[in-house]
Amino acid sequence: MKHFFKIFIVFFVIFSMIFGTSLYLIVAKGSDELVKVPPLGEGPDIVEPEKNERVNVLLLGVDSLNGDKKGIRTDTMMILSMDPKNGDSSILSIPRDTRVKIRGRKGYDKINAAHAYGGVELAVQAAKDLLGIRIHHYVKVDYQALYKTVDDVGGVEVYVPMNMKYSDPYATPPLHINLKKGTQVLDGKKAMQFLRFRKGYANQDLGRIESQQKFMDALAKKVLSASSIFRIKDYIDTFNMYVDTDMSVPEMVSLAKDAKDIDVSNIRKETVPGVAMYINGLSYYKPNTDKINKLVNELYYGNNNQSNVELDIAVLNGSGISGVATEVSNKLARQGLKPNTVGNADDFNNLKTIIYYDSKKEEAEKISRIIGKGQLKKDKSKIESKDVDIIVLIGKDIKGGN
Repeated sequence: MKHFFKIFIVFFVIFSMIFGTSLYLIVAKGSDELVKVPPLGEGPDIVEPEKNERVNVLLLGVDSLNGDKKGIRTDTMMILSMDPKNGDSSILSIPRDTRVKIRGRKGYDKINAAHAYGGVELAVQAAKDLLGIRIHHYVKVDYQALYKTVDDVGGVEVYVPMNMKYSDPYATPPLHINLKKGTQVLDGKKAMQFLRFRKGYANQDLGRIESQQKFMDALAKKVLSASSIFRIKDYIDTFNMYVDTDMSVPEMVSLAKDAKDIDVSNIRKETVPGVAMYINGLSYYKPNTDKINKLVNELYYGNNNQSNVELDIAVLNGSGISGVATEVSNKLARQGLKPNTVGNADDFNNLKTIIYYDSKKEEAEKISRIIGKGQLKKDKSKIESKDVDIIVLIGKDIKGGN
């Protein structure tokens, strides 16, 4: 039983809270109303991982003050990714000001607004659209979980890189930061000040993310210490009160077993590549698509060179939905599978997406996993007629924006 609870701690506390501990910061002000999320076709935009498939978990941090969970922006979004076969793991941080198009909205928005507009589902979609990867699960954590967990473990020792002083009585919750430069043990209250501080960093969000990642390491080691076994009840109480996830208990236990041997210090930590800028007087973080494609290949597909996959692919729009072939093509290109041909099929009456292949079954299966759709069909004559290795015939089950 103690072994089970140790696994329970590793997953719930480390991966549900600690790697979301940069998460629980200030709520962005605004009066945006919730909007209806565009239909997703068959079920939500979260897919079950296949056996031995790398598992990607979206970690969301919110400040749901007084239990009000509507219209709240996420302050931080992270992708925790684990490969059950080799223990490889990574954390990819998405700056909250990342400039993206959010489904159902006109023009561009900051990615942290997705949750305010459409809850977890729209936040998942925004992350998928930005990175072009599958999301298998989500974990949403209230910032108060961090406050309580840090106090539960007796504080966390970190290096404060500068004198941090800032006050905003109108923030939600009110923000009063006063920390001195140097190594010190932070209790829950001071840890919140440390993680919420932003203005003093030269590159603001990126500097804060770096400090948050160092804090994660320190808190992770504290929670994984031998004395943590005595705090199991505290951790479980915190989880039940402040953490929301789509995972069932068997799924969480399974993932916890995969995670139990991961060396926290060896987890690769990256931030979505981009540059901070002002557009029409608003601060944004403009993502660099080319660099994102390269990083996504390294983190999720083990490809250091996108051109290392020699495959002729045709993506044909058989649904009649404008732009869908280009979207699928871009998603495949992010994973090093850039199609040679993108265009329209002979007709637009195809209800289901079909992936035709002859000898490239494994590659066809990978394409199906990437786009989240596609019935595999071996058809030599069809492949030869197009002189390609694989044909992706897009049906109406792939909606525009998916």
